[in-house]
Amino acid sequence: MPHRTHRAHRKPTAAEAYICLGLVGILIFISTMLGAPIQFGIILATAAAFLMSIRLGFTWQELEDVICERIGKLSSTMLIMWMIGFLLGSMLYSGLLPMLVYYGFQIISPHHLYVSAFFVCMLMSTMTGSSWSAAGTAGVACMALAHGHGTNLAIMAGAVVAGSVFGDKISPMSETTNLAPACVGTDLWSHIRSQLWTTLPAVAIAAVLFTILGVDLRTGSDALPQTAVTIMEQLDALFRWNVILLLPIVVLLVMALMKKPVVPTMFICGVMCIVLGRIVQGFDLSIGFTAAVTGFKADSITPAGMILDDKVSYILNRGGMTSMVSIILICFCGFSMTTVLTHTGFLDKAVEPMIRNLNTRWKTMLTAEIATLLVLSIGGISYFSSVFVGEAWRKPFLHNGMGKPCLSRTLEDVGTCCSSILPWCSSAVFFASTLDVPVWGSGGFAPYTVLPFVCPVVAFLLAVTGIGISKLSPEEQAEALRELEEEELD
Repeated sequence: MPHRTHRAHRKPTAAEAYICLGLVGILIFISTMLGAPIQFGIILATAAAFLMSIRLGFTWQELEDVICERIGKLSSTMLIMWMIGFLLGSMLYSGLLPMLVYYGFQIISPHHLYVSAFFVCMLMSTMTGSSWSAAGTAGVACMALAHGHGTNLAIMAGAVVAGSVFGDKISPMSETTNLAPACVGTDLWSHIRSQLWTTLPAVAIAAVLFTILGVDLRTGSDALPQTAVTIMEQLDALFRWNVILLLPIVVLLVMALMKKPVVPTMFICGVMCIVLGRIVQGFDLSIGFTAAVTGFKADSITPAGMILDDKVSYILNRGGMTSMVSIILICFCGFSMTTVLTHTGFLDKAVEPMIRNLNTRWKTMLTAEIATLLVLSIGGISYFSSVFVGEAWRKPFLHNGMGKPCLSRTLEDVGTCCSSILPWCSSAVFFASTLDVPVWGSGGFAPYTVLPFVCPVVAFLLAVTGIGISKLSPEEQAEALRELEEEELD
């Protein structure tokens, strides 16, 4: 490790801290509005924070060393990200995900349209780890059903978004599900188990709501829309369906319940998928190897003369380890920025008035939810709010006896969920354009998405009651605080 330069530092004043945080927010917001990738805005903000840290006596060499140490602690999360891409590409090659899409469309019942759409999109997003994939495939088919039967498009879009956000929030294949625990220093499975406390009540409420809203539906036909029929026909022509393809999912669930390490589990399941792709589908092994690393390409298995529908290509052309590059760059950039802000004292000083009197669980939870919503509103994506708030609220949560999984859960209860209903956030923009339904206003889908409204409220009530907060014993609390203080001093 490079030798760290030691020199005298001073703490920032409140004015300096507010100026620094304000400049960070402005740079990210403006760059996003100008169409720049979020990583570019974060890099600019990091540079601005460094320039201001020079006033406090810090050198680049010192901050670089601290950044490298902090990013080094993210190595396990980075491995998981790579394995998500590896497994997704392998699942597509084996025919597992296409099979789930094929039979998922058959679950959609015209007589229970809204709740069927909700559960199908839940299934799709959980298996792919992507709300965008679920909405762009099953969601589009559901909207075609709604058009064909003359039902309420806003309710249908709300059901699609709600189901899609579920998987993005809780699937071990999701980037946000892996990033949130990494931001607060907990593990993936603890994070997922903690999320069940807020997500399952929201799902139950959503299921009841969509069932009630669909009671009076009068559909004239049981037929699927042509969009879904085309997707099913082409998938059926490209793949062979066999129940043995579900074996990797069974292994994944069993190893998860046994609390086996995530990376080896995903690797084993990915290799199983490649083997099944060769045995069941008869595809060349080189296609499977390529799918695991750079992503599956539908053209590699498409018979000569067959023209793939755009929606089928959208379903199949994804996955691979290289598909994770963008989110890993966000991790690198985001953690570099928050490390500079934390190590120099800007972040602590800026949030000091907000966290000074956080002497109860409910105050801590409420301020964390508000802060996550504010940062999400500035950054436009949940990744940034997870990195920023995850760093700033670790100590208040521990001081009030709430474990790290409780904080990581909160980041998703607000960040992942609410990004679907803030009109300027990338997720909301995608949903609105893909489903052709506005976010808010007349005919908007936001009021029917359920999860962004229920999850934060349930999280707050759990903090008030002390239930489901990953409660720490006095010994665990003292140990966690000691480790955090050592990390801050390092």
